[in-house]
Parts: sequence; C-alpha cells; structure tokens
Amino acid sequence: MLILAGCANSVTSMASSGASAVQSLTDSDKDLKISVLNVGQADATLIQYKGKNMLIDTGDVDSRDSLVQQLKARNVKELDAVLITHPHGDHMGGMAALFKAFPIKQIYDNGQVANTVMYRNYLKNIKAKQIPYKVLKKGDSLTLGDDVVFTVLSPGTIFTKDNTTGVSESGLTNDNSIVCKMTYGKFSMLFTGDAQKEVEDQLLKEDIKADILKVGHHGSKTSSSDAFIKAVAPQAATISCGVNNSYKFPHEPTLKTLQKYHVDVYRTDRNGVITIKTDGSSYSIEKEHE
Repeated sequence: MLILAGCANSVTSMASSGASAVQSLTDSDKDLKISVLNVGQADATLIQYKGKNMLIDTGDVDSRDSLVQQLKARNVKELDAVLITHPHGDHMGGMAALFKAFPIKQIYDNGQVANTVMYRNYLKNIKAKQIPYKVLKKGDSLTLGDDVVFTVLSPGTIFTKDNTTGVSESGLTNDNSIVCKMTYGKFSMLFTGDAQKEVEDQLLKEDIKADILKVGHHGSKTSSSDAFIKAVAPQAATISCGVNNSYKFPHEPTLKTLQKYHVDVYRTDRNGVITIKTDGSSYSIEKEHE
C-alpha cells in the first residue's frame, strides 16, 4: 500500500532538506530505493540504485533465511557493499548466510573487535573470500553509483571502558555504531545503528537534518532524545523491531518524542517491509501491510 509521507492529500515541502513527500513515484532507473527489511528483532536495510545493491546490517541468525529470500525477491544477485554498523548479533547475524548466497564486493564496519564465534567467522570469511574490507570512521564518505553519497558522522574514537564511564559493555558497542547520512539530490536519510543518547549529544554539532530517520536502537528509550529528534527534524521515521519482542521496543518515550515533533512513524513489526523510493527531489513510502 502506498501512503503519503506528509499531509493527507497534498505534496508537502520539507523544511529539513528540501525534498518533498508525494503519494507515489513511477519506477525509473534514476530512482533510489530503500527497503527497510522485515527481519524481526534486528536490523537490515537494502539500498538499491542503478543496479547497485548495498546492505546496511544483516539481521540476526534466526532471520538469515528470510533475509536471503527478501534480497532475492528484490532481484539481488550480488552485493556491491555490506556495511555492519556494530558487531552485535542482531546487526551482523545474517553475514554467514550472505557469504554463501551472494558474491560480496566490499565490506565496511567500525573496526570494533567482538569476542564471539560469529565475529571470528565473519573475519575468516572475509579473508578466505578475499573481500575488500575497510574500517569507517567519522569524516569518511562512500558512494553508491556515484550519485548516492554516505557521509560517516560517527564514531570518531572507539568508545572503551578506558575512556568512558557509566556505560555497560553492550552499551559501548551500541555507541560505537556507524552513524551515516545518505544524500541523493535533495533527499536525505540518517542511519544511526544502535547509537544512544551520549552519541546523539555529540552529533548535535553535525549536519544531521534529514527527511527520514532510521530510529536508533529499535526505538529504545536509550536513544532518540528530544534534542536529537528536534535537530534531525525528520518528516518520517522507520523503526525495525520484532512483533511482541521481549524488550518491548519501541518504547513509549521514543514514540511520544516522535509524536511531539509530528514525525510519521513506520514499524516493521506492524507494517512489514518499508519501502522508500526517491528521485532525489520527492519521495514516497510504501508499507507491506497495515
């Protein structure tokens, strides 16, 4: 079902970056397509442009078969790039299946080492398959098909127990998430991994305004501060979370903050796959189901 990502019956001009929300867009080779995949209590976003395929995060182990099926259903035969925001299972758990299912041309991550079998196997596969690998940090940028630009806003310095206080080990890993802003023409989308409020505070100094926000940490109250949502000023936000998940994501404080700033919210637990299509000047959002 195609929905209007703005006012009920009109094209809405976006104050954040100039892109417009429209009721629908006709398929075109010039269109950028973003699919927030339905991978349960995990994260995976497919970005497609001019025959190129990029995946940000890969879901968890238990959603690996579904991930591969969803990619094949979208005509993915190879992955030009895979970006792992941080080495938690719900963001990199699908890698083992991807190594088997598709040729992968490039892998990016934040360089943080995890003491897990999953992570060690990930590195072994990269080496065995001789896949180009690069660690991303603040200030880096990469492109997809020349016109789609990703600017890395975080991390700068990797957070550790030695340089941080009052944050759990899991929280440190979340805060080390790659945060990047994707731009295509006048359209922009901000990807935040599981970055929490400590990182959001630092990001307030950056150019974080975006038409669409991929909400941090599955909608947890540890992310999406009032100041951050106000600064991003998104027209719409996507939340990747599992049906009746044990964490009760998304948390009510997050939803209330998004509501306060009149942000349209799309959730994979309710809406299934969320598809965003843009020609760089306007965009539409399609829900798999209500």
